[in-house]
Amino acid sequence: MSRTIAIVFPEWKQHYQSQGEHYAFTQFEHVVRAVSELSPLVEVEDAGIMVLSARGPTRYFGGEDAVARRLFDVCGTQEVPCGVGIASSRFAARAAALLSVSRATPCVIHHSVSQQFLHALPVGALEKVGSISPHTVSLLQRLGLSQCGAVHHIGESALIDRFGSEGRSVWQLVNGEEVRHLAPGSAPSDFACSLDFESPLSVASHVVSASLTAIQGVVAAIAAQGQQCVRMLLECETDHAETSTRVWGEPRGFDSASLAQRVLYQLDGWLVSNDADPDAPTSGIVRVRLVPLECREVLAVQPLLWGGNEENIERALRAASMAQAVHSSVVVTVPQWEGGRDITQVYSHVPLSMVNIADTEHAQQRVTEGRGVARRWTGSVPQPSPACIFPEPHPALVVDEHGEHIVVSGRHELTATPAFVSVAGYRYTVEGVAGPWPVEERWWDARRRRRCVRMQMLVRTQRNTVRVFLLSLENSEWKVLARYD
Repeated sequence: MSRTIAIVFPEWKQHYQSQGEHYAFTQFEHVVRAVSELSPLVEVEDAGIMVLSARGPTRYFGGEDAVARRLFDVCGTQEVPCGVGIASSRFAARAAALLSVSRATPCVIHHSVSQQFLHALPVGALEKVGSISPHTVSLLQRLGLSQCGAVHHIGESALIDRFGSEGRSVWQLVNGEEVRHLAPGSAPSDFACSLDFESPLSVASHVVSASLTAIQGVVAAIAAQGQQCVRMLLECETDHAETSTRVWGEPRGFDSASLAQRVLYQLDGWLVSNDADPDAPTSGIVRVRLVPLECREVLAVQPLLWGGNEENIERALRAASMAQAVHSSVVVTVPQWEGGRDITQVYSHVPLSMVNIADTEHAQQRVTEGRGVARRWTGSVPQPSPACIFPEPHPALVVDEHGEHIVVSGRHELTATPAFVSVAGYRYTVEGVAGPWPVEERWWDARRRRRCVRMQMLVRTQRNTVRVFLLSLENSEWKVLARYD
């Protein structure tokens, strides 16, 4: 049985969450390139997660313990803690890598104890490591199955009868069977695609835009056969014959939006204007190759109670298509959770062409769960969230009953009780306040450090209308960030 190496950085996205998921993938590309020098075939599953076959590196470096230590030394130079695990299956290797993070040393699960290691894992690992849906894992836990060994004793037929194709996946994970192999294999000739550009493109977004039709064609061709691609080889070549090759994995199957996103991530980490980087390309991209390495049948999806698709999703898709058809300059975006303490930067705007809004599970991860980005931030504004966030904060003046300007002391205390707020020539009477909530970020960095406070104010207009504002005080200047309804 083939052995698998997993390298994980559990806190990678949390570390770069202030810059967003895109920046996290860009920075992770440098780590992948360092690992690629030890083994050319590296599969990236997510920012902070990559797997590779142990067969080649272990023979070259003299055993699994030696290659695990070498990979741990290479990846341990990052600011984020890492873990390296080697086991007989991808699921076990990733679980061993997470165990390696807590031990601060590589974790090698030998074949003789692989089954015992799998049986001792908690059932929650099926969701965290094995990409099993949370509904299935929650049901197993409610049935009193706390470890994967208890799930294994149920038997394959019982799991398939209850959970269908996902039950088969659960059985394969807890039984130690390798569901997704790492060998490149032969690409399906009908699905592979190569796209040449007339002139070199040096901007990653331009390459993605030019490749979007080809990406959609590959995904549509695979879907027409009732299949979905779970492993894709992306190869980009410059005018000077420099290449960037990366294997990407997606357990739920690639759609055109997620595949275009992977192309953007790969190129943004490679097309850098850095003279100190010897691997930086010296010319623009002239060719992009899309080679599906592994395709499988589309997994069955439980239909809605009354059948059909959700009407609001279809209506949103039609409205977006009509808006974009009006003029080429019209851009439709959707929100994506990025995290942070600044209410104006909690969500970023992603082009609709890069997202599949019909995938409700992916939409929930993008907007609600954040795909690994922390939801609870110390010092953040408490719930509920504002109804309207102003793109450009409005300057404001906050004074007490004597007309004196109010500031905040070094102990984050107001110098007086707010009585009036003036915004855009309108004066409001303050009837209640909440806060202030202080924020001190990057105090160790003289250039990027930031110190401010936020407050909620209940105000009344001259027409006796009540409103609630979210204000901030930074550099002795008050600004209105948002409004509550």
